[in-house]
Amino acid sequence: MMPNSRQFDPLAYIESAFLDTNPQGVGAPQAGQTKPKEAKPSAVRFRKTAMSAPRPRRSKESPIETPIGAEFRELLEHLPRNLEFLGKFFNDSVTSHYYNGDFKESREDLIRRLVDPELTLEEAARLLGVCPTTVRRYTNRGWLAHHRTSGGQRRFRLSGLVRFVDEHARFPEGGAGQS
Repeated sequence: MMPNSRQFDPLAYIESAFLDTNPQGVGAPQAGQTKPKEAKPSAVRFRKTAMSAPRPRRSKESPIETPIGAEFRELLEHLPRNLEFLGKFFNDSVTSHYYNGDFKESREDLIRRLVDPELTLEEAARLLGVCPTTVRRYTNRGWLAHHRTSGGQRRFRLSGLVRFVDEHARFPEGGAGQS
């Protein structure tokens, strides 16, 4: 209990942090204040909190050489053509003789899972170069597609991150994403 007659309301104190004006009587008790004043309901206005678009920051260190090596770059160049070949030309008829029962996923689903993997919050944050809280903010605002596991954890698809970067990231002049 506080020594003066005024009761401290923690919820009103927290809510006042989101108001443009701090109504008298709401917030931490002031020294020498004896009687709280009531705020007019019309004086309460909420701040605008919407951002125009997310902007992940670049590293302030010297420009990073691409983390993609020459061998991996070559794989990426040939990937679209070869994936289509693997999906259409081969089938599971030979492989199925060596395993009991049906496969748990179709050939197309297998390729999709390998090419467009499911990412954790940490992996998404690392790829985007932001903290996990920022990734949560992006998902809460509907900017970054995600789904939740049965335990409530956020999961992302690589294709969703690529789409997000394409829509919201800044690229150097002449780089990808420029129109």
